Amino acid sequence: MIPKYNKRDGHDVSVVTSIFVDSTKKVGYEKVNPGRYYLQDGIEVIRIPFKRIILNSIAEKLRLYEGLYILLEEKKPDLIFMHGIQFLDIKTVIKYIKANPNCTLVADNHASYYNSGKNFISREILHKIIHKKTIQKALPNIEKIYQLAPGCKDFAINMYNIPEEKMEYLYLGADTEKIDFIMKEDTKAKVRKELKINDDDFVFITGGKLSKGKNIKSLLISLKKIHSEKIKLIIFGAFSDDIREEMNDLISKDDRVRYIGWLRGDEVYDYYLASDAAIFPGTKSALWEQAICSGLPLVCRRWPGMEYVDVGGNVLFVENDINEFIEKIELLATDKEIYEEMKYVACTKGFDTFSYERIARQAISINK
Repeated sequence: MIPKYNKRDGHDVSVVTSIFVDSTKKVGYEKVNPGRYYLQDGIEVIRIPFKRIILNSIAEKLRLYEGLYILLEEKKPDLIFMHGIQFLDIKTVIKYIKANPNCTLVADNHASYYNSGKNFISREILHKIIHKKTIQKALPNIEKIYQLAPGCKDFAINMYNIPEEKMEYLYLGADTEKIDFIMKEDTKAKVRKELKINDDDFVFITGGKLSKGKNIKSLLISLKKIHSEKIKLIIFGAFSDDIREEMNDLISKDDRVRYIGWLRGDEVYDYYLASDAAIFPGTKSALWEQAICSGLPLVCRRWPGMEYVDVGGNVLFVENDINEFIEKIELLATDKEIYEEMKYVACTKGFDTFSYERIARQAISINK
């Protein structure tokens, strides 16, 4: 999203990336062929292969790319935004920066204790030794390392010893162009008609890459204990193989649940606009910010460092407790005053905070 809005602001934007893409069929990634192509908005995407070494998996894990320096020389960028700092070929980028001092280098870090360093080898060797050494060598040439959340900042300090003055928050956000509040009522009516949901039903929505950590099972159990037929739940996304059968069975036993499968990124917003609130009982994802920007109050699992999504009263945090989920679901669905207050915060301050239009400008607002 950042490249999209940078392009819209008049910048010439190219995205250099790997041959990994998000899988639309399962949780995880799949490979595509290297090559170049243009997106609809005119952004050039260049997919480059990993270096061919004896153990290709090592090149993939450490992010060693074929022909990266030659590509940088070809593009002659004024600014490089590195999406992530955990790759060995950061040394190639630094080599280019040293040879071209007028080029500005910034980066972001999305690694945290919840998605990285989960075993001894990863934490103590890959991050604390290999990545730390590479990052420390690169630091003098990096103007700013953006942190996506407080948890990412803690990880960056503890694992890589990145100084405070190098860091700034750059939150995930939403493609606000896709959120059409003017057509909200029409969109709501259309989606609800398709899903056989009444206009006066109170609709929660959840979704994403539905692994065990997303805790959808607890949500379904909580809903089952609530006897109101006016409360509905929309679930989108793909369940991981290890829980798919169990989840489908639970869904089939509650006719208030609408499981709609995988959605494209731009389709999600219509379903948000058709809903009254979003609920995320498991691990953090970018869908939280997208739901907030769509004007939805949030019920979500409390994680240390994730409190930033509450920008002034738009979120109800829940520990991993089914009774607490039940309490928050019923509160939002029945207390109109609390609901409207939360919705107002999401539509105003939430929208401004997590709009990618604003975030994209922040990302490149560097004065050397």
